[in-house]
Amino acid sequence: LVPDDVIIGIIRDRIARPDCANGFILDGFPRTIPQAEALESILAEMHLNLDAVLEICIDPEKMVERLANRRVCRNCGAVFNLITYPPPADGKCPKCGGEIIQRDDDKDETVRNRLAVYEKLTAPLKRFYAKKGLLKTINGDDTIENVYEKILKKIGPDFQ
Repeated sequence: LVPDDVIIGIIRDRIARPDCANGFILDGFPRTIPQAEALESILAEMHLNLDAVLEICIDPEKMVERLANRRVCRNCGAVFNLITYPPPADGKCPKCGGEIIQRDDDKDETVRNRLAVYEKLTAPLKRFYAKKGLLKTINGDDTIENVYEKILKKIGPDFQ
């Protein structure tokens, strides 16, 4: 993980920009309780409130399987899945002709290590935000479209 002081500075600078004046989404931050506390301080200084925290839950074994089957285009980043949306047999991206690869961080051992780090450092955030009434949990064991619809239902019309 990036050191807290570095990532907190980046977040502070980013959400101070004019394009965040009407709201913003943070993905993958905060990851620890100290980061969450720092975010609260930043938002208080800016007279902003955190409206919701989304947790998309998925069975760990399904996550490992999904990521192990994910492939991406080295050039344009197009995403494929060997099971649900396989890349062409020639290994070339249909969008740009780039090489389709498996990212190192999608390999089984790496995913399992990331899950262990999540459980140790990030999982306590669930309690932190649940106590504040901000945590909204979504079942991610579904299609992208259905998960998207579940998110919209959880966050409500104020965010749409």
